[in-house]
Amino acid sequence: MPSKKAKKIDFEKLSLEEQIELVNKALEAEVYTAMAMHNGGLDIEDIDGLTVYISYQGACVGCPMAATGTLMFVENTLQEKIDPRIRVKIL
Repeated sequence: MPSKKAKKIDFEKLSLEEQIELVNKALEAEVYTAMAMHNGGLDIEDIDGLTVYISYQGACVGCPMAATGTLMFVENTLQEKIDPRIRVKIL
């Protein structure tokens, strides 16, 4: 039986609206749920090429983990689900 590979998406060629939708979908299951459990969240502010710009909401604002562990969690999730070259920066 042939293996099912995920369809390769050229993230950079998508419209900004499509990119934001794809990023939100990728973060929905794990990241948004985990952040909500800690009374936090994030907004996608902009996407430029392979760089996703975010801002934190709620309890994540000013939390020391937001700039380290949480940022890595967000970035790793997007790299695994969309494109391994994606970088995430906090505004």
